[in-house]
Amino acid sequence: MANIHDYYRKNFLYESHRLMLPELRDKVSHTCSQCKYMFLIVGKTESRPGCAALIPQYAGLAKRVPGKLDVTEVLRLVGKEGLERVLAGFEPQRQACGMFHPASVKKDGF
Repeated sequence: MANIHDYYRKNFLYESHRLMLPELRDKVSHTCSQCKYMFLIVGKTESRPGCAALIPQYAGLAKRVPGKLDVTEVLRLVGKEGLERVLAGFEPQRQACGMFHPASVKKDGF
């Protein structure tokens, strides 16, 4: 009988106490701040980061996600409730979601 400890050590799907598919490894090892969907929402007095994956126009990457977007444009696209979801959807240290795409270049200091 083979040693069970060696079986888990040699199994490429086993990642420290849990089984993981290789394509999910990117989503687990990255954070929201490394995502292509991250953009800056600019208002009158403050700027906040948001998640463009929650805006239908940018969700499928049919249009390039801008580095900065005015708050009035976001309100026009998704409304007040949508703006709240876009702002709540981004947390820099949170684990990446299912819509994660790695950003090729850092945008605007993030």
